[in-house]
Amino acid sequence: MTATPNTTDWERLGEVAPAGLVDARLELHHAAQLVAAVGASLLERRPDDSHPNLGWSARSRGFVGHTVPGRRPFAAALSPADLTLSLVDDSEEPLAELPLAGHTLEGGRSWLAEQTRALGADAEIQLPDYELPPHAVADGARFEAARERERCELARWFAGAQQLLTAVASEEREASSVRCWPHHFDLATLIPVERDESGAATRTIGVGLSPGDGSYAEPYWYVSPWPYPEGVALPTLPGTAHWHQDGYTAAIARGSDLVVAGPEDAQPMRIREFLNAAVGASRQILSA
Repeated sequence: MTATPNTTDWERLGEVAPAGLVDARLELHHAAQLVAAVGASLLERRPDDSHPNLGWSARSRGFVGHTVPGRRPFAAALSPADLTLSLVDDSEEPLAELPLAGHTLEGGRSWLAEQTRALGADAEIQLPDYELPPHAVADGARFEAARERERCELARWFAGAQQLLTAVASEEREASSVRCWPHHFDLATLIPVERDESGAATRTIGVGLSPGDGSYAEPYWYVSPWPYPEGVALPTLPGTAHWHQDGYTAAIARGSDLVVAGPEDAQPMRIREFLNAAVGASRQILSA
């Protein structure tokens, strides 16, 4: 039985049109690499490359990396609203903070290196070697204080996704925790559908939110069965959702189609309706 989403803390999306978030999203994507750099540089490498990934914290309204153990455990964090980079303790209380506006990526990396050394880290901080979409900050430009309104809107997208994806994952016995992957900048959970004799997942369903990318220049929800189907009739999806089949197969619900006027709970209910239908359709595909 599917639980009804808890919409008590839902923040309405659409104060900024989804298509108007591109530049703020690109800048934030690059800023998030600084949080990922701490996990990538100081934590033991994991086969699934999850050590640099990020969580979304409702408490601090931002991204928080994995905890680095030591005499004083810490994690890196980033507040989208004001682009503040920080190191926080287990309670997410700041140990050190750097507003990124006016600084470069290299400046942020250098600050992290200095601060993590002071906390006992013995390895140099290096940015992850991901191929990211271009933005001026990647070429040495300084982060800007502008576009706070757009960054706050992106924070609402991530906060809403954390709520709904956590609800989806709670209903799936083996679903992964909800994490943000710094390469693609999507917040997602992975549902294993079938495993081989060694326990490795051979059929999965990825469920997540992308804030936008090269396929769609706006936030969108996706549900992706893997292996990607070949020669299989794809089930009908609700409303304006559609199947994306260029390079990957996924059920897609664009943010601009979901940001509509209506009762307070209209948005999360519409999104959850899509997720439920798309996960069911993906199971159907994988069992064909």
